[in-house]
Amino acid sequence: MLRFEIVSSRTVEGEDKDKKFVAYMLQVRQDVSDSMAFDPDPANVERRYTDFLCLYNGLKKDFPALLNNVTFPRKILMGNFDPNLISTRCTAFESLLSLIANESRLRDSPASIAFFQEVELKEAKRLIDEGKFDQALSVLESSFKLLNKVYTDRSRVVLSVLCRIVACAGASGGALAGPVERWAQLALKRYEAVSDSDLLLIYVPLLHTCISIWETLGKDKSKLIEELNGLRKRGMKVDSVPSLMEAVDNLIII
Repeated sequence: MLRFEIVSSRTVEGEDKDKKFVAYMLQVRQDVSDSMAFDPDPANVERRYTDFLCLYNGLKKDFPALLNNVTFPRKILMGNFDPNLISTRCTAFESLLSLIANESRLRDSPASIAFFQEVELKEAKRLIDEGKFDQALSVLESSFKLLNKVYTDRSRVVLSVLCRIVACAGASGGALAGPVERWAQLALKRYEAVSDSDLLLIYVPLLHTCISIWETLGKDKSKLIEELNGLRKRGMKVDSVPSLMEAVDNLIII
């Protein structure tokens, strides 16, 4: 059973020190239904009021009937750090998230997908552009942990972040081959039952990246090469394809 809970909040200084904001720690769990067995390894991420506001506005626009009974706290110019206001907002955020947890149409909406992944994705892309692949890997691993609790194993949003983790190893010139190997194995396994044509376009770059990782680690890559050759015989383009990172960037998630 998918559970969302705001477990804490803190005041954070923005890039402009005169502009502080409250960061809310969101915990995401897959608890055992109808019992007191809590998820032993929850995902924790921080979001701002503006993130929740964008989520609410997006859902309200696309699913007005489903949000008829949802009351969302309005934005105010003063008093944002008042403990009573923060508590009221936490309650409202949890009510909105509880609705999302119980309604797949809301979870699969563009607003929800953006809410659950955009903060970490933006940070990971920045770190990758700066060549800080190990830090990007850490951010993407946290993102996968969250998304894998909210969405199904083979949903495009989960496969996307999983392949981006593997792509980090390719972009790092092999430096992350060791840490990423287990993620590469998981990505290959998740792809065993995938049939969507656009997702399969990522599968070929994934295979190429895994072959490179296997080479770096001195592992037998014959099965991966055999898989590529099988795709070639089926008429798929397997040569001169984009890098895995480029392929993931081009994937339409929503």
